[in-house]
Parts: sequence; structure tokens; C-alpha cells
Amino acid sequence: MQENSVMNTSKITREAAEAEVTSWLDKKKIFPETRDKFKDHSELIVDAISNGALTLNPESFEFTHTLLFPIGENDGITEMKYKARLNDKQINQQMKGVKSDDVDGRVQALVAALTSQPRGIIERLDTADKRIATAIAVFFM
Repeated sequence: MQENSVMNTSKITREAAEAEVTSWLDKKKIFPETRDKFKDHSELIVDAISNGALTLNPESFEFTHTLLFPIGENDGITEMKYKARLNDKQINQQMKGVKSDDVDGRVQALVAALTSQPRGIIERLDTADKRIATAIAVFFM
């Protein structure tokens, strides 16, 4: 598998990426304490935006994640879209069979709910792409 070139070209400035993340967090009504608690995750989202791996739709507030390492050969999965909002029904459908103490499984299920991808696809994410997916998912916990 070849690495995508998204990490080689900056799509927007870091300041613009920070503004996008702030607007996303504002739209989600994330409290300041939660923002502080997950600052490392929001910084990773900023990095992913400024390096071109993530784009935020300013109207729908949905992220598009261009995978750094696509899943599958030829016609494989090259990007995932993350919903702006989730409800318990969407999450619970993906949580079936996941034990309450299985943190990785719970995060995978949450990412699956956010992206409408099967958990089996989420399990196949490269660690670099998984970090981006997890950074988004923590703001839905």
C-alpha cells in the first residue's frame, strides 16, 4: 500500500485550522472544561486539517478524513466522512457485542457509528488514521 501524499502538502494555515476546530467545538457546544481535558485530541485534529488529512464542511460541520493509508487494494476505502451529530440509537447499534470494559472496542464502535462504516473496516485502520478517528470520537463520548 502506498502512502497518500496528504502529509506532504499543507492545505490551510495552522491558524485557519485552529479556527475551524474552534467553530466545530462551538457548534457541538463542547464546554471549556471538556476542551481543556481533550486538548491533545483537538490539537491532533488541527494538525490533520492543516496537513490536509481532514477537511471540515462549514455548512454541515461534517469532517472528511482522507486516509493516510487507504484500506484495501485498487477500489479500497480512501476516505471516511464523520457525522456532525449522533444519537444513542446510532451508537447502540454499533455497541452490540462490545463489552463495557473494552475501551478499544467502544472507540471503534463509536467511530463506526460516526462514519457509517462497519466495525470490521474501522479495525483495519492504520494507527496513524486511527489516531485521527479517535481524536474526533472522544468529543462524542
